[in-house]
Amino acid sequence: MEHDGGVYSCDHYVYPEYKLGNIMDRSLEEMLYSPEQVQFGRDKSDGLPAYCRACDFLFACNGECPKHRFEQTPEGEPGLNYLCAGYKTFFNYIDPVMKKMAELVQNGRPAADIMNMGKIYRCTVENR
Repeated sequence: MEHDGGVYSCDHYVYPEYKLGNIMDRSLEEMLYSPEQVQFGRDKSDGLPAYCRACDFLFACNGECPKHRFEQTPEGEPGLNYLCAGYKTFFNYIDPVMKKMAELVQNGRPAADIMNMGKIYRCTVENR
């Protein structure tokens, strides 16, 4: 929402074609479920290149912001997020620790117990 009450699909898309309305004229719920906003959401996933759709980390980044999708995939397909390589490095780095935290929670333990295992997991992650 902008200072004048204008509501847009995304703060990266404050352009007339993405304006959903004004909070003084329409409810947020009405704008959220408007056909324009629903299509904006669909376009985010429908516009992903095959490289992203096949990525192990799609669940985490979802292709990130469409405004940042101006690179080409290794296969030359347009629409790759320019931060993709960094995200993959980061997600690979944290993967073992996140999996261990999930295991702890699934076994009824708090995720914070990972802190007591830090030396083991720090070594694993630092040696990757």
